Amino acid sequence: MRIIKSLLNSFTLLLLLVCFIFVASQPLKVQASDKQDLEKIVILQKKVAKGYSNKFCNSIGIGISKEGATRLTINENKESKFNPSLWFELASSGNKNLKKIDTDQLTDQIATTIVSDCGYAIGLTGQKGIESFKEYFTTIKSEVELQGKNNKDN
Repeated sequence: MRIIKSLLNSFTLLLLLVCFIFVASQPLKVQASDKQDLEKIVILQKKVAKGYSNKFCNSIGIGISKEGATRLTINENKESKFNPSLWFELASSGNKNLKKIDTDQLTDQIATTIVSDCGYAIGLTGQKGIESFKEYFTTIKSEVELQGKNNKDN
């Protein structure tokens, strides 16, 4: 009888120890997951910005004005399904990760990428060029969104 009690106590202690270790290790997995999600979001943000940059620079390259290229780029990027570099992401997780992208950070990334890729063609370089294009882009984007909203109302 004593042996059975001793074994039962040992088993209970071992079970409690295993449960404690399991519970204690859970926050680490959540932190690792959050870090991986953040890395995915950053990579995704770069892909979205590169999509804007490619469309904008191609438009400038074929002679479309800065305003026309900006409006075209914004309209063509309204729906992520039109950006081939995002198709895998859309197929694997839908819009879930795209919705996590901070719009202000994305605008910064878009301005930086465009000025880096073809800013010389529109007379913009360096940090001043990035800030100038960011302000310009934000203004045009607001106009396009307002125009789209007005068209829906009519």
